[in-house]
Amino acid sequence: MDTVLGPAVDHHEALSKEFGPVSRVLGQRYFDGVRFPAEAEAELRALHAKGFVVHVMRTTAWINFLYLSWASVRRGLPLIRAVVNLRPWFTRPFRNAKQRGPFQERFAHARDSGNSGLIFLKKTALLSASGKDIEENPFPTLVAMARREERSVFLVPELFVWEKRTARLNPNVWDRVFGSPEAPGFLHSMVAFFRNYRRAQFRVGEPIDLKRFIADNPQDSDEVIARKVRGMLHHHLSRETRAVFGPPEKPADRILDETLRDRTLRRALDTVATETNRSPESVLRQSRRNLEAIAARASPTMLAFASPLLAWVFNRIYDGIEVDEAGLNRALKAASKAPLVLCPSHKSHVDYLVMSWILWNRGYAVPLVAAGANLSFWPLGPFLRRCGAFFLRRSFKDDKIYAATFKAYVKKLVHDGVHQEFFPEGGRSRTGKLLQPKLGMFTWQVEAVLEGARNDLIFVPVSIDYEKVVESGSYSKELAGGEKKPEDLKALLSTPKVLAARYGRIHLTFDEPLSLVELMKSRGLDPAQPLTDEQKKGLVRALGNRVMYGISKVSTVTPHALVSSALLSHRRRGMTSRELSERIHLLRRIAGEEQAPLAMLLKDSPSNPDAMGPIQDAMRTFCSDGMVRTQKAHGEVIYQAEDERRGEMAFYKNTLMNLVAARGLVANALLVGSPAPFDEVKARALWLSRLFKVEFIYRVGASFDTIFAEVVERLVRMGLILHEDTTLSVAPEPHARPELEFLADQLRDYLEAYLIAALTLPEVSTGAVQDRKSFVRQALDVGRAEYHSGRITAAESLAKVTLENAVAYMLDQRYLVEEDKKLKLGPSAPDVAACKQFAEEIRRYLSHQR
Repeated sequence: MDTVLGPAVDHHEALSKEFGPVSRVLGQRYFDGVRFPAEAEAELRALHAKGFVVHVMRTTAWINFLYLSWASVRRGLPLIRAVVNLRPWFTRPFRNAKQRGPFQERFAHARDSGNSGLIFLKKTALLSASGKDIEENPFPTLVAMARREERSVFLVPELFVWEKRTARLNPNVWDRVFGSPEAPGFLHSMVAFFRNYRRAQFRVGEPIDLKRFIADNPQDSDEVIARKVRGMLHHHLSRETRAVFGPPEKPADRILDETLRDRTLRRALDTVATETNRSPESVLRQSRRNLEAIAARASPTMLAFASPLLAWVFNRIYDGIEVDEAGLNRALKAASKAPLVLCPSHKSHVDYLVMSWILWNRGYAVPLVAAGANLSFWPLGPFLRRCGAFFLRRSFKDDKIYAATFKAYVKKLVHDGVHQEFFPEGGRSRTGKLLQPKLGMFTWQVEAVLEGARNDLIFVPVSIDYEKVVESGSYSKELAGGEKKPEDLKALLSTPKVLAARYGRIHLTFDEPLSLVELMKSRGLDPAQPLTDEQKKGLVRALGNRVMYGISKVSTVTPHALVSSALLSHRRRGMTSRELSERIHLLRRIAGEEQAPLAMLLKDSPSNPDAMGPIQDAMRTFCSDGMVRTQKAHGEVIYQAEDERRGEMAFYKNTLMNLVAARGLVANALLVGSPAPFDEVKARALWLSRLFKVEFIYRVGASFDTIFAEVVERLVRMGLILHEDTTLSVAPEPHARPELEFLADQLRDYLEAYLIAALTLPEVSTGAVQDRKSFVRQALDVGRAEYHSGRITAAESLAKVTLENAVAYMLDQRYLVEEDKKLKLGPSAPDVAACKQFAEEIRRYLSHQR
């Protein structure tokens, strides 16, 4: 289940020259599993090709030197042949390196032999937890070398991480005697490495090109340049260390005290005290109680305890966790510039655990995770709090004290540079489809930066995708109209049922990191200038939309999503293996065109459910769970989705919706009437896109006209439509209309759900429906009648969440208006005739079905 990079090519002869037999055995056991990103190896190889590389590490540690020597041999990189600030040792790698004599001789020896050097900036010292700067200063020599030589000298800051905790703000006796994580003594480093080697990682920072640096500072002497370079290296390594470990560890009570001293919070509390005629002390005590209920109390000890427990659980119920290692490394590299805010999709309670577990097992600081207060019950709440969760209520608009306190806590986390994680959708998606972003957490993060708590934040969209979710059964009941059951001890005790099942694989993928400051600049905003309320709202909205679009871009295409999409977008009773294969092949082709990530097992695998592979495995899962049944007739296998389980199966289809939605909109718009003028088809597609504006995630930064033209061009390339002059039509090839209908039918359950909502509109005028809740309840009843009478065909269209979105659309478009939480018909549908006209407008897009 681990995703460590496989061992590099074994250069056996070089290993024998560099290491003795005992060292080789120990290296294979302890060093080969260290995560050494492929990007870091490629960067070092490129630097070696261009010049002389000098590795720079923070503090003297023998384990660092041994690992770097081992990794260089294993990866065929130039060896360490010059060392500065390393105590003598008896091992062969040290004897092969030049560690004494003038710096010029040491580095010339390494350079002339085509190898590299190594400098440690600090040395450990008794009673000094942070170590001491080295007395030897090799940097003037390297600057002089760079001036003389044609090839450049590259100083590469590097971090070899094998600790499990950050440095303490106030070092204890252990840190002073044996060294801290910043400057570990020999015993500390050896014990810590052998305890944590499975989580060890190697990181490469931003290299310094000495020749270029000299050219950029022509007025400076060698000594001045050496001093500046040394300071930059300290700064780079400090940032890399902070990116891995986060800020120095503070006691939880100190964080609470510092939060309560925030001036903005104090002003808000004073205002509440004045408005409510309460004493400031009473309001402050309430704020502190709120803060104690909110704040995390992360404990490395609890995380160390939880890690093997979660490993056991994940290994028991999942077949593996596929991690986008390149994306993760890209995100964590950005963490050296500003604190990270991880923004994952949210489909399961497992989301709270999986990201933290992945980061912990890779040696990184675990982010503090925003979790709903509904999860703070005993004993789960204390456990999650100690693992880094902080809790917030679902709604606190009318509680000014709580709102101000929570905002101050977020601001404190931003100020301290703590990595955070929150779910931009707010709650779990019951449908499998990405939800529109909730902007509260985005607002507080942005306001913290605007108020000067930090210069920047890096937001990282993350997609967490499941081949099968633990909660799928409960989701389908909720979508059918059942009430959500609150999380409690009874629900927790049902865990043994979960542990008895298998849920396939989890997929974690990461989009490009997004700098808040860069987003502001792209919108023409000056980070140094105050923003108006409208500018801030626009920035927050753009940030939320950009993050959700990032998640949609990197959502993984799973075998279960392909199978469910092919089966549920089918209008007849059953489907043959050949038909199913053709539909899955079409979806995989679209995924390839959109460069959507595919589940690893799907690569080069067959699309036929009768052939051995992940598609067959997914189909077997659906069959064993009672969602699909098979029939054999006339030598063919017929697959049919069970009507009563279509809602549950639709969860997996919906994970693909943002991939196919644009093509589905255009296909529906064309099939209403073909051939048709280009502008008329575009107008139909625009109407549909507005109808579903809260359903799908559209590309950020592109106009509708641009997206429509691009989709038309892609459908032309696929051979599905013809674009002749100003006319669009269905292509004459036999496969064109069936494939267009298949794409159009991806939206059928959404069209039918909105049709149901439109058919329920007249009930408002009769008084049978009074508020949103009763409207949805009545719409579900109308939908059941429509379904059982055969007037709609997709059982999954009877989805509570989709009907709630339809109500939101009708309120936005003034088909409905809401006064004092009571609904009545709006100006866009003042009477029953207008309601019927709206319903017929939707129904025409379902008319292409045979």
